[in-house]
Amino acid sequence: MRLSPARARRGLIEFTTLFCTASALLAFAPSAEAIRSTHRGASSHSRDGVPQPLHLASRRELKAERSFVTSAKALHRCLESHPSSCGRSRSGLQRAGRHLEKAQHHLNHVALSRAGAARVASAARAPVLTASGQRLTWTSTARSGAYVGERTVAGQAPQAEVINGTSLTPPQVPGTTVSYRVRAAVSGAAWSNEVTISYPAATQATETVAQLAAPTLTVSGQKLDWTAVAGVSTYVLVTKAPGEADQYSVVGGTSITPPAVAGKTVHYSVRTAVEGSPWALEVAIAYPAAGGPSASEAASSPAEPAASPFIKGIDTNLGGWGPAATPEIAGEMNQLGVHWEREDLSWATVEPEPGVYHWSAFDETVAAAKANGITLLPIVGYAPSWTSPDNAAAYAEFVAAAVARYGPGTSANLPWWELWNEPYFAYAWSNKTPEPEAYARDALAAAQAAKAVAPSVKLLLAADYQNSPQAGGSTPWQTSWIDDMFAAAPTLGQWVDGISVHPYGDNPEVPLAQPGGWTDSAGDWAFQRIDTIREKFLAHGVNLPFWITEEGWSTWEVSEAEQASGYASLIKQVAARPWVRALFPYCLREFSPDPTNNQSGFGLLKFGTWQPKAAFYTLQEGLKTLS
Repeated sequence: MRLSPARARRGLIEFTTLFCTASALLAFAPSAEAIRSTHRGASSHSRDGVPQPLHLASRRELKAERSFVTSAKALHRCLESHPSSCGRSRSGLQRAGRHLEKAQHHLNHVALSRAGAARVASAARAPVLTASGQRLTWTSTARSGAYVGERTVAGQAPQAEVINGTSLTPPQVPGTTVSYRVRAAVSGAAWSNEVTISYPAATQATETVAQLAAPTLTVSGQKLDWTAVAGVSTYVLVTKAPGEADQYSVVGGTSITPPAVAGKTVHYSVRTAVEGSPWALEVAIAYPAAGGPSASEAASSPAEPAASPFIKGIDTNLGGWGPAATPEIAGEMNQLGVHWEREDLSWATVEPEPGVYHWSAFDETVAAAKANGITLLPIVGYAPSWTSPDNAAAYAEFVAAAVARYGPGTSANLPWWELWNEPYFAYAWSNKTPEPEAYARDALAAAQAAKAVAPSVKLLLAADYQNSPQAGGSTPWQTSWIDDMFAAAPTLGQWVDGISVHPYGDNPEVPLAQPGGWTDSAGDWAFQRIDTIREKFLAHGVNLPFWITEEGWSTWEVSEAEQASGYASLIKQVAARPWVRALFPYCLREFSPDPTNNQSGFGLLKFGTWQPKAAFYTLQEGLKTLS
């Protein structure tokens, strides 16, 4: 299924509101005393136009912040006096951390989402925001004196804070440029202009930075180091392992080597045990699987993905247009500069009854493609009604039969095959909630059967990292899809030859909201989650080429100019990742005259006339740069 970014974005917003982690957010807070003043002010003015939900969310966040800091200090004191008896204090810090996480996200949701006029025109006046050094000042527009501030750090989700007054010196984030804006804390208020502050870097782990600044966190091997903060002796470390609840611990110094988590990529952040202090930008450590190679060993192995030729293809549905249209489509593909075509080889269509095969339609597609110089990438998926998608033996038998008919050494001689299309979506998984373990068993059985028939056949495994639901596994969401596959089939990486990804998103150049995430810093579904996906495979010792077998923008949702701009950005991002070895835009032709058909709008050629959109020419030039 070709999900629109808008549909994906709606799901991501709902999920992120509930499940984001505290360490992904940096507080917009001033000093601890200013915070207390802020909340006292918000409380007194709540009857003068400050929305009650915002007032309550702000007070809840303040209470949770104080409890978290108190719990961290209590655990530190316990560890210094009687470390063997601190179980209750450790549990208290975990509870406080979870409560703060929820309170921060609730405040963010109320302040940035519900107070709506955030991103649209409004009758309410917008403050004029200025920065002088590291101090922010804005014009008064609220009788209550209460304002909502938003800060955005590259690689982080936006963070909100309620502020009393018209000036603020935010806590530093050394080495980072931070964007700020404010609005009155009343319904319908308009946002100010945006200003930025660039904070000087703290370059050494021993360098001391001002109190309330975020420590600068770095990783060397499996050791974490961070800059000291003036007057601080207690730091809080958050550990975020896939499929597990965040874990909080206190550290008395400025370095630690955390316990290894075999086969996992773990993210870390650190902050001071001082009210109002922000979290450091996250870092990650990819731990090798037990008995397997480390990520660095995998990355330097002889089978470096960048050594393989770059494949340029497109999704165009030759079978749907029919053999008579293939010569014209081949000409369009040649003009674009692509020679591969990704084509459905539907298990349900070819084998409607067990052991009864209907190959004729695909035979015609294969013959027409070959006659016109097109190499097919078959997608083998979609279970017939007589079985289910988790019948690994039946799926393997079909894949083996297909490879025997069209794979290497046959007249078709198709070298690469894709094992299922988007098995992580219900529509492709027989409208059932997708199961990573079942897909892993399917893929492993199919790969073993296919290579028994044709040892040189190359196989693509499908993967993503997002908030779509899944059944089984260590979480109900696909943030653990890859880990769950390897838990069910630990040797899977030895049997496949590449990873198929569909990193749909908005602007590919916008970085992730947080390391290891799936949304970008603008809150949209991120193209750059492809880095998270690869990172997870490397953590399992699997270093394979990535094939982007679908990507695009629909002109039902965006203008033709924006579609072209998306592809221009995409080409740059692909070129910057030498381990991406194939690109298949979706799709060549619009397949409906209906201008409101979202899926058809992804086409590069306008229906009927086949006149190119601007994106066609952008891709035409961009593909020439990929090799």
